[in-house]
Amino acid sequence: MLKSFFHTGFVVRDLETSVAFYRDVMGLELKARAERTGEFPEKLLGYQGAHLKVAFLNMGDGHWLELIQYIYPPSAAGHMERKDLGASHLAFHVENIEGFYEEKRTRGLHFISSPAYLYDGGRIVRKALYAQDPDGNWLEFVELL
Repeated sequence: MLKSFFHTGFVVRDLETSVAFYRDVMGLELKARAERTGEFPEKLLGYQGAHLKVAFLNMGDGHWLELIQYIYPPSAAGHMERKDLGASHLAFHVENIEGFYEEKRTRGLHFISSPAYLYDGGRIVRKALYAQDPDGNWLEFVELL
């Protein structure tokens, strides 16, 4: 029986670069780091000789972001499009999406466009942005009105 969400995991090219992005640009807090080798990752992931570096970050709300760098086997180039089967994204609630957009784009966050507005009955009910992290993982930012 499912109890709750635990974490979202992203595979990254360089753990240090990604930790710096999510900590320094996005404002998440680094909570733990680990290296995984041996029976557990081999069995879990199905790769003989699996070797990973991982970091866990959060915002204090109970949901964790796990960043995973595969040392072995090495990752292939990814870059899925938003529309591709298997593509995923992580969504965040934000306040003042226009201010968020202006600040974060100057800090290296690559947005698809300026904020999009969803209207219902002639009034804006949601504002949203789509962006990518340094490894191409998709991020969504939502302001609910």
